[in-house]
Amino acid sequence: MIYDTIKFEADPFSYFLEFADRITLVRGDSATGKTYLYQMLEDLRMTREYRAIKLFNYKTEDFHDNLKKCRDRFVVIDNADLLLDDADRSFINFDCSNQYMLFARNCDGLNLSAGSFMLLHDADYNVSLKRELVTV
Repeated sequence: MIYDTIKFEADPFSYFLEFADRITLVRGDSATGKTYLYQMLEDLRMTREYRAIKLFNYKTEDFHDNLKKCRDRFVVIDNADLLLDDADRSFINFDCSNQYMLFARNCDGLNLSAGSFMLLHDADYNVSLKRELVTV
């Protein structure tokens, strides 16, 4: 794993994101803060501590080629269900050098565990990832 946790302040919010798996699928309804988090990560990746963050969204040129060039990165893909094709999903499944945080609703073609499914959770301006599937 590249990061077990990512934590930072972005007034008025405090972010504390914990990761249990190499692939994290962040789900949730529209307007729950996923794209806002993506925008915060754009600034955060400029810091020394979080320079391994690599961001992709619908504006990314040559997305498919650039994704396959990533090594030892924390790859964040906004609107992943729209951007990823079958070859990208296969790459993510078998590439062990990167860690992934995917903002998506559709998980078809991805090898995920119960710990991969997360929801963005906000309680009193403290934002975290909450496990969506609870195992008993």
